[in-house]
Amino acid sequence: MKPWTLTKLPDPENLRRQMILLAVMDVICCEEEWLRVHRYDPDFQPGVQLGIVENGAGDHLYVLFTADGCVIKGFDHESPLSPHAQDEYEVWPGMYEGLPDNLQSALRSSGDTLEAENVTFCVWQENGSPEWMYGEWRELDRQDKRQAESGGADFLLSYLYETPEDYIEWAMDYFSGLQQLPLGAIRDLFGGGPVTDDLIAAINPQRDRPQASKELKKLLELLNQNTQI
Repeated sequence: MKPWTLTKLPDPENLRRQMILLAVMDVICCEEEWLRVHRYDPDFQPGVQLGIVENGAGDHLYVLFTADGCVIKGFDHESPLSPHAQDEYEVWPGMYEGLPDNLQSALRSSGDTLEAENVTFCVWQENGSPEWMYGEWRELDRQDKRQAESGGADFLLSYLYETPEDYIEWAMDYFSGLQQLPLGAIRDLFGGGPVTDDLIAAINPQRDRPQASKELKKLLELLNQNTQI
């Protein structure tokens, strides 16, 4: 295994907060859960929380947050590292090489939910380690290096919007029926401000606020209390 330098990544705790925040925004912007791109399950497994990005086009990003560390598994269906792109369906050589047993167990113990075999990149960071790591992907000379070297990580991680402006630009294009999203209200949310009925109404006047508040309850507890795994 070796340090991950192919894309920028925040530390696990900031990544966790970012994914919760994006899930909160998607709940406010979209009533139908199946249409949301960003989701967060704080009770995925005992002691394991799950951040999800699914773009509806067959690509996904699953991020497991555990007491031992964090593991990111991504699948870009157009990546040359996809198992579906091989003559014989198989995970790319070295993809999970070096992944600690405890993190690998969290990834695989969910059965088919996380589709461990559908992977084009995997990155992890153990508690106490200062660096994200990944396996020694072998035989990259079989593919166009420029397309293969990140396994689609640059594409999938771009869904983790860091600024209100970037989220607004994406959401206005992706979600149908939204009015112009208010930059000030979303800046307040990104800045750690409270999520009230008035804020929900300001962001999406058409949203069923009691339903949204019910869905958001546990996510907001995680944000406000900075709950540790």
